[in-house]
Amino acid sequence: MRYFIRAVKYFIYFSILLVVMMAALYALKMTDPGAKDFASMFFKDGYDSLKLIALVFAGVSAIYPMVGFAKLKAIVPGEFKDVRGPIIEYMQERGYELEKEEGENLSFRARSTVRKITRMYEDRIEFERDFAGFTVKGKRSDIVRIIHGVETKTREN
Repeated sequence: MRYFIRAVKYFIYFSILLVVMMAALYALKMTDPGAKDFASMFFKDGYDSLKLIALVFAGVSAIYPMVGFAKLKAIVPGEFKDVRGPIIEYMQERGYELEKEEGENLSFRARSTVRKITRMYEDRIEFERDFAGFTVKGKRSDIVRIIHGVETKTREN
């Protein structure tokens, strides 16, 4: 269900970006002033082009959650009580706050409202304890940097 919700969010996000770009073109008078309808003002084939763009957006939106979100391993040796503090400290430095802690699992959310909005409230980073350290779940571009930083921070301590 989470995958489907993410796909719908991205479809809406891409659609809003298209509307914003079209509004900017219209405001800058870069459209065809003699067009017979709204869609023809922006696209050669009018509404047929909009249907094709919607299909492309649907395809990209359906695939993006699969490649944009990941579950990766972070090798963090040591007992949880020893690594908990450095992990929380590092995440706070990166602009995240501890949302919840269940046993040895940690969940963080972004503090910044701007970051939350730009990521469509998909800003949660989850640390699930496993044998070698943690499995980190979240947006791929974020967790790659976070894993490197957490591994470095816990090794320093």
